[in-house]
Amino acid sequence: MTATLLLTRPEAQSRAFAAGLGALERVVISPVMEIVETGLRPDLARYRGVILTSANAVRFAPGLQGVPVWCVGARTAEAAQAHGAQVMQVADDAERLLAGFDGTGPLLHLRGEHARGKVAERLTLAGIETDEAVIYRQEARDLTAEARQLIEGEDKLILPLFSPRTAALVGRQVARIGSSLEVIAISPAVAEAWHAETGAQVAEICDRPTGEEMRARIGHRLRG
Repeated sequence: MTATLLLTRPEAQSRAFAAGLGALERVVISPVMEIVETGLRPDLARYRGVILTSANAVRFAPGLQGVPVWCVGARTAEAAQAHGAQVMQVADDAERLLAGFDGTGPLLHLRGEHARGKVAERLTLAGIETDEAVIYRQEARDLTAEARQLIEGEDKLILPLFSPRTAALVGRQVARIGSSLEVIAISPAVAEAWHAETGAQVAEICDRPTGEEMRARIGHRLRG
């Protein structure tokens, strides 16, 4: 039986991710978050650069033309470049970005309401003055009835999870975990969040928290 792929990222991100997988027989999209701007438009003039830990921040950022940016994720860097930013550094995740950070302050972290890693706080403690501005919110949304039935059912379902919050939002909305559900977590933190909410283990965890690796692992399971 052909496996179903369930994507729970925000609508635009889910559709872009699915397109990157090529032609698929069965894809269901049921976002558990919607990205909404807060309306905050910080003045970047006093900062030497900006930290972007999500491509979502690029959508709602003030003008980035010529602004030095430090990015988490290749997709974030590509989006920033498309808006004219000068990409200084790209890392797979916030931990790697902080470990090899080579900028000087003052800097500004443009982020969502829910964020991990305490980037601004940790850089400031390390002697690099960094402020933060919440320019978008990740508002929770309910799974569709179809998505819940797929997760609770017995047909083969592949469920990639891209953030701890997404894992928690999905897990708390289902009554049971179907025997043929295969969860792929993009990081150990995501796997921990899924287990904490459902008591279940994930099928596998990406070695690197990148979209490319997630696509490769999904492709392997769809072909299996």
